[in-house]
Amino acid sequence: MIKRLWREFVDNFVLKHPALFSALIIYLYYLFTTLDLFKRVKEGIISFSDIFTHFDSLLWIWGLSYLFVKLVNLKEQRHKEEKLRLEQIKQYETQLEKLKALKDFTFSLRDLIYNPLAIIMSASARIERRFPYDNETLKDIRAIEQGCRRIEKLLMEVKEFEERLIIGEESTEAKVEQSETAQTK
Repeated sequence: MIKRLWREFVDNFVLKHPALFSALIIYLYYLFTTLDLFKRVKEGIISFSDIFTHFDSLLWIWGLSYLFVKLVNLKEQRHKEEKLRLEQIKQYETQLEKLKALKDFTFSLRDLIYNPLAIIMSASARIERRFPYDNETLKDIRAIEQGCRRIEKLLMEVKEFEERLIIGEESTEAKVEQSETAQTK
């Protein structure tokens, strides 16, 4: 509970208003040292160290100003890093969407090509059975079958590419999830 209150105080006041916070500390210090100095003057006991203690607030001002400037810079750097991280997550999500669209396209392309290809191969096999002794027809049929096999091989390569996309997509999704869980911690 105390840690949470301290964290809220630091986040909501110190980091938002570092100059005001440093001025508050400096003037409180200056107030207490001045009260102590007047007390010592009233008692008649004053030394050079008392005067130095009273006016060393200049050192405090410089030190605290430097510290709070560093805090503000740190806050800005943290904000930039967070912005960059969110931008990277957005890029990953965009890449995932593109991969899904490409996967859908290749799947539909395979179906659109494979169905007519199966019909052509089936018809060429029937023609080959119907005209087993016609060499010219068999030569044309074999050229058609060879072209169909090349297209079928290309479709298999597209299928393998699609499978690699799916595997890559899963690993990219895992990276995005890891990044998001790391940020929430």
